[in-house]
Amino acid sequence: MDSDTPEEWFKLAFDAEDPEEKIEYFSLILEYENLDPELWSNEALALVWNNKGIALSFLGHDEEALECFKNSVRLNKSDVDVWCNMGVILFSTGNYEDAIKCYNRILRLDPSNENAWVKKGDILRVQGMHNEAIECYSKVHKEIELDNKFAIVWNKKGLAYFGLGKYEDAIKCFNRVLKIDPEHIDAIENLKAAMSKAKQINEEIRLSNPSACKM
Repeated sequence: MDSDTPEEWFKLAFDAEDPEEKIEYFSLILEYENLDPELWSNEALALVWNNKGIALSFLGHDEEALECFKNSVRLNKSDVDVWCNMGVILFSTGNYEDAIKCYNRILRLDPSNENAWVKKGDILRVQGMHNEAIECYSKVHKEIELDNKFAIVWNKKGLAYFGLGKYEDAIKCFNRVLKIDPEHIDAIENLKAAMSKAKQINEEIRLSNPSACKM
């Protein structure tokens, strides 16, 4: 294959390990003026823009990466992976409203997309919207399985309950994590914190109402 063709650049970009090298090859493709339309459909070019954006994000160039993802979805609005990549960048840069819009777009395309439900829940939890976050996390484990991905979600859900001050519910969630993964360090520490808070509240109730403990 000719090493000066867009097709070869595409192969070299995917084989390259250095993000800067990937960006160079993807840029050559996007700047090439005589692309074969039979080979380079909108979907194919959208893939190039997406992968250039991923490489830029590895280098911490969030604004440039975001522009690449936007160019990608202009060409292919139904690629949930690109919407997810946009959401990650927007979330990491504090643009929560637009990040949620990305995950809502994914969920319109694929209502059972677990990744989108979890990431949307993460944003809502960071914003202090714990009840809404719990609703999102609950979409993922309607039928619980012994799988580490569910352990992660139960832990997130427990943190949301913790944020609401519902420590007993948080304890239940962290215990579910440890049932799946007994060595989950975060869940162990979170469980200790939730139990401590629950004990503190129970003690305060007991001290404020001594008669409640008498027979």
